[in-house]
Amino acid sequence: MDTKLLKDIGLTETEIKVYLALLSLGATSAGRIVEETGVYRKNLYDALNKLVEKGLVTYVIENKIKFFQPKNPDNLMTYLDDQKTKVDEKRLEIEKLLPELKSKFTSLTPEIESEIYRGTEGIKTILKQCLDHKEILMIGATGDVENRLPYFWPHYNKKRQQLKCKWKLLLTYEARNKPITKSKYYEYKILPKILSGMNVIYIYGDYVANVLWLEKPMAFVIRHKTLADNYRKYFDYLWNNINQNQKLFNKGMIGQ
Repeated sequence: MDTKLLKDIGLTETEIKVYLALLSLGATSAGRIVEETGVYRKNLYDALNKLVEKGLVTYVIENKIKFFQPKNPDNLMTYLDDQKTKVDEKRLEIEKLLPELKSKFTSLTPEIESEIYRGTEGIKTILKQCLDHKEILMIGATGDVENRLPYFWPHYNKKRQQLKCKWKLLLTYEARNKPITKSKYYEYKILPKILSGMNVIYIYGDYVANVLWLEKPMAFVIRHKTLADNYRKYFDYLWNNINQNQKLFNKGMIGQ
């Protein structure tokens, strides 16, 4: 059995080992569980207590001896529901605290910030930041994000459309017919073929992100209002000039 999912929802390796043993053994004593799992007795009782707290194990006392037994695996769903409730409660508490924290953060924020992200998780961070802005500009977009992030992208794009977050893109020539161009709140024009490459420039709010779609993606992100505004001017210039020759670009008659 693949136990990774049980670990992902918050069970430790020892808890998983003990819980699965109980599913095989049924009601049994701690000593029998030790024999079955090889878990040290002290660690065993810690795991059993945690499993009881999580509603996955119960016990009865007979002749002053505790017999532990697993509860119905359906209780895993109840455990998840409880965790969600706790997270929602914490979320409300954090939301109340955010104004004060943001106030402190703003007072410390330097005039210019720069960060480097490596790997797909870094790209996801940038994409999530984009959701906080109504319009995102991109220069040199390749349309590969849905292929590079196949599990992340459908949910992300659905949320982007729900938020009416508009993407305005200067796509590479090769991206002109990709499925991503059919998305809502997605406006684009095609760059000449000579400008094709792996580098994409994202412009959102006061941020400019240069993303290199290498085998392991990298991104250089700078936060500076003047820089972002200048990049918007570059974008607008390209957008307006391409607009004058759009039909020729689409036919591939320019930039071949």
